[in-house]
Amino acid sequence: MQTLEIKKDIHWVGILNATVRVFDAVFQARFGTTYNSYLIQADKPTLIDGVHEKFTQEYIEKLRSLINLKDICYIVVNHTEMDHSGALPFLLKETPNAQILSTKTAALFLKNILHTEVKGKTVEDGECVSLGNKQLKFIHAPYWHWPDTMFTYLEEDQVLFPCDGFATHFCDERLFDDRVDTFFEDFQYYFEHVMGPYRKKILEAIEKIQNLNIQLIAPSHGPILRTDPWKYINAYKEWSTSRKNPDKKLILIFYASMYGNTRKMAEAVTRGASTMNTEVKLFDAASVSPELMRCEIESADGILLGSSTINGDALLPLWNIINIMFSVNAKLKKCATFGTYGWSGEATKLMEERLRGLKLNVVQPPIKVLLTPTEEDLKKCFFFGYDFAKSLTTNPVT
Repeated sequence: MQTLEIKKDIHWVGILNATVRVFDAVFQARFGTTYNSYLIQADKPTLIDGVHEKFTQEYIEKLRSLINLKDICYIVVNHTEMDHSGALPFLLKETPNAQILSTKTAALFLKNILHTEVKGKTVEDGECVSLGNKQLKFIHAPYWHWPDTMFTYLEEDQVLFPCDGFATHFCDERLFDDRVDTFFEDFQYYFEHVMGPYRKKILEAIEKIQNLNIQLIAPSHGPILRTDPWKYINAYKEWSTSRKNPDKKLILIFYASMYGNTRKMAEAVTRGASTMNTEVKLFDAASVSPELMRCEIESADGILLGSSTINGDALLPLWNIINIMFSVNAKLKKCATFGTYGWSGEATKLMEERLRGLKLNVVQPPIKVLLTPTEEDLKKCFFFGYDFAKSLTTNPVT
């Protein structure tokens, strides 16, 4: 595919990569991805974002089909991650008159990426730059999902260029959301895995763009959003907003059970925790996506984790839940552990150590049951949950 005019005098000049299945060695891209870059053919021609280094030659050829590269006045770097800046060193050799526009943080990152001095201007939050017959407005959006990020808004055309914001790892040469078969599942997957850890920052940036007239969103990956673009903005807002009952303490209980014994403990703990003024949610850790639990974990006041012991360790689904806590606001949340065992019983202690390392507050000793819980064991589990809930709902004596 060559280039595509997405609005008058605004061209997509990106790259389709239909074969990639794992992005950045971490993220699923089951239908590939795109590297979206945009050329604004204004009085002062401007390029928005770039592409991965390995597609440099194809990228430059696309640009040459539309413009003499020496005529490009500005290159907007909304975000410096290498899937956007990889081709930049080669592009700068072909665009001697271009000036880079970026945040101060992005400019610093570029020095360590390019290892050379470049012509550039750092733009402030809310600053506007004239392109002659058009005007760009810059909105700082740190931690979408790097600290360097900003959005660029083309005022005359009501186009928002948010780089990785509202993006999707989804490759389809039809490019527009109304032409592409359903991609919303992948859109949400991208949010949860890439943007999810930064929900507070997401809400802050959405507040900044709330009063803009946005008719089209041109992200750095996946479909261009021209059909009800606010649907996608509002989805981010909803996914980033806590749905916790403000009048009750929220307790999450995650368990993994090989033969149902730890599950029985978890259910008894849940009953005990529910007797206080609490909202208690019980999850089988083997049946939930840890990433989809990020918002729940951030909203929770307390977290309880239960696991059988296998080969001297906790079960993998519990580690998957614990391992995402480093990227959410879980510090100082109250927690405790429980579980069954056969002969060694290390799971509860190992989970405690990891939780303490993540700066969570372990508020009571673990409860362990040898093999199958008795009625007396389940009664102890009930009071384990009750005591934990009480620690959240009772004001400490000062």
